[in-house]
Amino acid sequence: MVNLAKRMRNFQPKLLSIQYGKGAATLPPPPSPQLTRLVMRYPRTKWSLSNQAPRTFAKDSLPRLKFHNPSLPIRVEDAEPSQLELTFESNNKRSLEALQKPHEGEDFVEQWTEVESKPQPAASASDPSSTSPPQPIFTRNAKLSLDRTHAREIWRWFQKTTKCEDVPVAPQDEELRQKLATFFQQSEVDRKLVQIGVDAVRKQKADLKRAREAAERLTAES
Repeated sequence: MVNLAKRMRNFQPKLLSIQYGKGAATLPPPPSPQLTRLVMRYPRTKWSLSNQAPRTFAKDSLPRLKFHNPSLPIRVEDAEPSQLELTFESNNKRSLEALQKPHEGEDFVEQWTEVESKPQPAASASDPSSTSPPQPIFTRNAKLSLDRTHAREIWRWFQKTTKCEDVPVAPQDEELRQKLATFFQQSEVDRKLVQIGVDAVRKQKADLKRAREAAERLTAES
């Protein structure tokens, strides 16, 4: 039970870290345009300052986004150039056209495709309920260049483009977070006190050993 309680204490901060923070947001429901795919590309095997932002975003923000939007397909590819690609779908063509807006005070390098009609399966003659033509579905892609960006800028663009809403911290989780912070702070204090005690015992043993060796030398000389 002690080990289980210890594991739970170690697990809770990890759970809280994925539940809240940059990336912890819910995507808007219909009739808003639906984000149907997210693809992030950057040279994952090359370590440099130029790809630090997408690496941080993929490591920290994407797991939180997936946690709160489990049905959203997310893929991270080892490719160049570094970019974030979003695919939107809607049965309202104008809503997709309205996604592309100027970002005042922001220097985002983005590209938008034209709104396209998504091919739909033809109506089946053997199914009377499918005689009416299917409702058209439109799609559009947006690409953000990740060169010379910061992880927080990537998230800010994502928020403005998708109109997602941050997940508020639940009162019970905030209370738990404070309790865990207090617990781990006290644990660190206790650890240092224990280490001081261990170091003191080791010093006493070393002093005693040197005293015995000195006494043995005096006895041998006499």
